[in-house]
Amino acid sequence: MATLLAHIRIKPGKEEKWEAIMRDMVHRTFGTEEGVIRYEYWKGQEPLSYYCLLSFRDKWAFYHHQMSDHHEGHDFAEVLADIRLEYVDPVEGAGGGLPHTSDPALPEDASDAMKTAQDRFPLAIPAWWETRA
Repeated sequence: MATLLAHIRIKPGKEEKWEAIMRDMVHRTFGTEEGVIRYEYWKGQEPLSYYCLLSFRDKWAFYHHQMSDHHEGHDFAEVLADIRLEYVDPVEGAGGGLPHTSDPALPEDASDAMKTAQDRFPLAIPAWWETRA
């Protein structure tokens, strides 16, 4: 399983366009992708700040999402000022029923798209998580 928290800052004046893109992304993600568990966008308290909670069956489903036509088809550079993806792991008994984030090895027969996604969005499990399982 792979769960992430995206920390997002958008460019001034791009709020309406950003939120329209996010509505489209959520609609297409749930309408066309298998393996998505949660995909939610939230406004932050600071101006121009947003968050996204993404949770997928596994990191391959996340990579498929990132490389999908609907994800690649938006001009994010026009609206994004900054984005930081943070892999997160649920606290046992307090994580909304989400399974733990894991990092299986890339299969030898992985597609070029999966190899590209692995390079762009590497997942590393912090050692301290293992003591908190």
